[in-house]
Formats: sequence, structure tokens, C-alpha cells
Amino acid sequence: MTGTKTKVAVLGGGAGALSAAYELTATPELRERFDVTVHQLGWRLGGKGASGRNQARAERIEEHGLHIWFGFYDNGFDLMQRCYAELGRKPPQPLATWREAFHPCDNIVLYECWKGRWIARQFTFPQNSKPPGDGPSPTFWNVVALMLQALKWLRDDWAAKPVPGADRLDRAHAVAHERKEVEDDPGRRETLPPGRETHGLVCRLLGEFKDLAWDAVRRDLDDDHLRFLFMTVDLCAATICGILADDLLNRGFGVVNDQDLRGWLRSHGATDLTLEGSPILRGFYDLAFGFEHGDVDHPNMAAGASLSAMLRIAFDYKGALLWKMQAGMGDTVFAPLYQVLSDRCVRFEFFHWITGLSPSSDGTAVDSIELVEQAQVTGGEYQPLFDVNGLPCWPSEPDLSQLQDGQRLAGVNLEQVANPLGVAPTTLARGEDFDVVVLGIPVGALPPICGDLVANGRGAKLKAALDSSMTVMTQAFQVWIDRTLHQLRWAHADDSATSAYEEPLDTYCDMTHLLPREDWPATLGVKNISYFCGPLKDEPGDTQAKADARAKASALDYLRDDVLELWPGAADGGGSGFDWNLLVDPSNATGKSRFDYQYWRANFDGSERYVLTPKGSVDLRLWPGDTGFSNLFAAGDWTRNDIDGGSVEGAVTSGIMAGRGAARDKTPPLGVREWFSQRRMP
Repeated sequence: MTGTKTKVAVLGGGAGALSAAYELTATPELRERFDVTVHQLGWRLGGKGASGRNQARAERIEEHGLHIWFGFYDNGFDLMQRCYAELGRKPPQPLATWREAFHPCDNIVLYECWKGRWIARQFTFPQNSKPPGDGPSPTFWNVVALMLQALKWLRDDWAAKPVPGADRLDRAHAVAHERKEVEDDPGRRETLPPGRETHGLVCRLLGEFKDLAWDAVRRDLDDDHLRFLFMTVDLCAATICGILADDLLNRGFGVVNDQDLRGWLRSHGATDLTLEGSPILRGFYDLAFGFEHGDVDHPNMAAGASLSAMLRIAFDYKGALLWKMQAGMGDTVFAPLYQVLSDRCVRFEFFHWITGLSPSSDGTAVDSIELVEQAQVTGGEYQPLFDVNGLPCWPSEPDLSQLQDGQRLAGVNLEQVANPLGVAPTTLARGEDFDVVVLGIPVGALPPICGDLVANGRGAKLKAALDSSMTVMTQAFQVWIDRTLHQLRWAHADDSATSAYEEPLDTYCDMTHLLPREDWPATLGVKNISYFCGPLKDEPGDTQAKADARAKASALDYLRDDVLELWPGAADGGGSGFDWNLLVDPSNATGKSRFDYQYWRANFDGSERYVLTPKGSVDLRLWPGDTGFSNLFAAGDWTRNDIDGGSVEGAVTSGIMAGRGAARDKTPPLGVREWFSQRRMP
């Protein structure tokens, strides 16, 4: 220990790293024990969730992609509630409370492609009274009852004609509901029939209903409602009966992580029609960018982790299924975290690009950290935030006036260029500069940083985690339009998230609610903001420039060829193509050149790539406190964290585990019911 406090070097500035810093300074007692410094490349925090304000373009929000929070994000929302309470903003300050910062979103639109036709299906999920970050998770039989109730709703409200076997579904729902009611009443639990008896009855009834429905559907596969009902019944039956048949409630979902989700569903009776065509299943793969190397022809998602996530998304949400941030993620999440942590005397060393970690001579601990100072700050600490209509925000570029040799850095992307000034590396030493290391850098950037550690005998688990990790490049674009959604003739709720559409840009979300947070002059007439994203396929010899060019070309192709399915009102005067004049562009460019004023990006660098959960990889993930080195704790969505998939919830949960592990605090993060879990946490 250096001095009177334990010095902690937090490497990285994403959700995992900052959650660890938050936990290590959560109380006055902890702040007396720990001296925390965050080392972050570039000028802003956020990692893959960073956003910036383009000061040259109406303070518009520019994101890495599309970020929406799910209602089951217990640890994420708990962190935000604690952060906003401590921040202490008062009205009329914008985003004064977490409830002003996050608003419910209840509508999802999923697309099914059938014989060249796109069929859009809107789902509205009812809100509940549970506050995000709190409330017990449902029991398994509660989930089954809710799932079967949803099937009854589809059968009764969506089917254009009577569906054979309706009584079987009603009986299956009644059995599941009764089981749920008895389990919820401690006084009646002794009256429960043997589990296998209930399991067998529900699965038999579901199987009979599915067979009768298939008899009707296969005679008229072009009936859009019947076909969708069958695929949904098929998916639910395979899920419920597969969980019971494989005894996942007792063995844990992790025992089937060696299988791809589609393969596991097939093994429990799901048909090719469902596996290839269900918009629900396709939407889930799209949500998790679940394609090897970004190739949509090679889906790969571990079955256990996927099942757990699917069920939690649909049946374990608090308040609302989705929550939309009311500014950029940088403004809503990372600026408040930065302000609170700064008030707790956490130091932030921006422009620190970590290049290597080295073990001690006996191989038991991290002994040194090598980094490059990309820039030196003049006049004390770098001040990263600026005001946009009363809200502290991150700029999309660094403030060069605060940097020595700032003009030499003009036009240099300090999130991609490690050593723009060609300086010699700096070394931080254990016992002098740090005692403990929290490794919060994304896994895609770790192999060169951790080379010396994995070559050490104690680095075997770290090596296995890095070798088995899989990431995917993503692409995103945002457009600002001078027409409303109504004028664009969007046929669904304005406040919708859309997925399972044309690959690779399969996901779309209206983000017009952000207009008041930007600063557009009335003369430009901005009336709509829309975000699009999807995977971007790796190519041999790839570079950032090549990936950016493909992302731009993909966006232009999408607007030209695909967006009219969503927005029929966006057609040009001849009705034959997209009207490029809808894109706001103060330069008054013509045709597709107006897209140049919009925003697009390819997330190419290792630190920007999305973390996948392919089959066979989960058991090799690293628990945050089990790195093999006594003073090294890992934080990020690439670790074992009971989510085990790319998400802010996985990163926050991991960061909490890392922070509490470094503090020798055995209090676990907010948990989930054991039947949701991948594996019991150590």
C-alpha cells in the first residue's frame, strides 16, 4: 500500500470501469481507504457508450450506435438512481432526476419477410408498478403463465379465423397459472403436485396445440396471422419444454451454452419455419449483433445465456420493457458519473492510452503499467464538459485550447491514434503510483496490452478468456429530416424501436424526442431524428477508412432501397425513390450529397467492437476477481457477470463485482432468480 491509502488505477472509462470506481468510493469510509485514478484515452468517458455534441452542427448528439436500456437492468438503474440522487440537480435544471433522464418506451415493431413481402408487427408491452432496479423477479411458472397468456392474446386478437386446438392452450395456461398461484402462496406449497407431473401436462398440451395449429397453417402458409401465431407457439413450446426437459431450473442455464440458440431450439422441436422466419427470434439475434465476424449468414449465440436474456427482457422488466435516455448516453449517464466521481475526489487522467501491463518478478501481481500521454494539459486538470442549454455534455472533439501543442493535434482522432506526438511511453510502478488495477478496457483492445500477463503462468485464465472472446464490428447512422413521422407515413407508434428488418442495418428507432436537447435553428426546420444500426462484416485487409466507407455506402443503399418500406411518405415526387431533399443540409447540396451532412460511423477499433457470446465461450469468461493476479480485477461486459453478453447491464454488474472485490466486500450485485442465472457467482 502506498502512503495511507490504497491507490487504485482504473484503466478505461466505460460503464464497467466507472462502476468499479463508483463502488470503491461509495461511502466516506471507502473514500478514506482508496485513492482512485481513472486513466482514459482521448477526451471523453463512455467507452462503447460514449456520445458527443457536434458544436459546429447545432450541438447535435452523435452516438456510437443506438442505446436503449431494458427494464430488467437492475444494477444499471440502481447505479443511475444513486448517482442522480448524489448529483443533486434541482429543477429547472434539465435532467434533474433519473426519472427525467429516462422515459418508458412500450412499443416494439418486428418485421417478417415472407416471399419478398415485409410484414410489420407492433407489440405494446404493458407497464407495471415496479421501479427499475428493484422488485422481485418472477418465478418460472409466472413466466410460463405470462407467455401462454400472450399466446392466447395472439390467438384471439390476431388470428383472422378460428384456430384448432384452442382448448389445449387454455388448459395449458390454466395449469401454469395454478402452479404459479400455489408457488406464490407459502401456505399452499405442500399441495403442489410433483414437478414432473405438471411439466409433462403443460408440454403435452402445448404439443397438441402446436400440432393442430400446424395442420391449419400448412394448408394456408400465406395467412400472415396464422403463420405468425404458429411460429410464436412453436418458439414458446420449444423454450418452455426445452427448459423442463433439460432440467435447466436445477442444473442452470449454463449447461447448454455449448450449443447455439437455434440449434438448441431445433433439438426441442422448433421447426425450420420458425428458426428461419420468426421475427421474434431474428430480432433477438439482431439485438445482440449475434453474427460471427458481422456476417449475417453465420449466426452464433450461446443457448443458455440467450435464453436467460430473452426471458428477462420479456418477463422481468420493471416499469417498462424499454427506457429511452432523454439526451445522449454521454450526457445522461457518463457526465453525471464523471461529476459525482470528481466530487468524491476521483482523479481523471484523460489522454492516457494504455499500452502494456507487466507482472512482478514472482508473477503474482501486476507490477507496472505502460501508457502513452497523447497530450499534456495546460493549467491543471482537463475540463471535459461544456454546457448545452443548461446540460453538461461531452464535445465530439477535444478542447485543443486546454492542451499543449493543441494545434498540432487538430484533425487527429485521439480515440484512434495512440501516439500522435511521438512521445516516449510513461511507466507507472506498483507501490509508488498504484497498488491495485481495475482493467476496464474493452476486450477487443486487450491482447496487445496483456501480452506479458498471459505469457506468465498465472495468466492462464486471462489467456483463455482473451483467446475465446469474439467481437463484432458494428455500423450506425443518424439522419435529421424536415418531415414528421406522420408526414413520412410511419404506420406505427411514434415511440417505437424496430428490429428484424433488412440486413445488415436491421434496427431503426425514432429519436425525435432528442430535438429539444439539440440546438437547431428554426430556419432549418428539423422535425425528425432517426437512428439506424446493425453489424458490419469484417473484410480482409480492413482499415478504419475502408470500414467507414462501407458504412457510408451501406447507409446510402439503405435510404435508396429500403427505407420506403418504413416511410412511404419519404418517396420523391415521382414515387420511385427516396427524396434526398428531406435530409437537412444547410449547404443546400443536391441528391445523395445531402447525406454528407448527416452522421455515420463504423466501430472498427478493438475498443469499439461489440462483445458477442458465441457457443462454447461462456465458461471461459473471466470472473472479475479471478484474473490470476492478486491486485488485478477485470471490469466489462466481456467478463463473467451473470449477463454474459454485450450490454450496459453486464458492464455495470461486472464493474460492481470488480470494485467490491478490490474492497474485499463480498456483497453481491443486485441478483436475479437462480433459475435465470448462468452459474452461481463465486
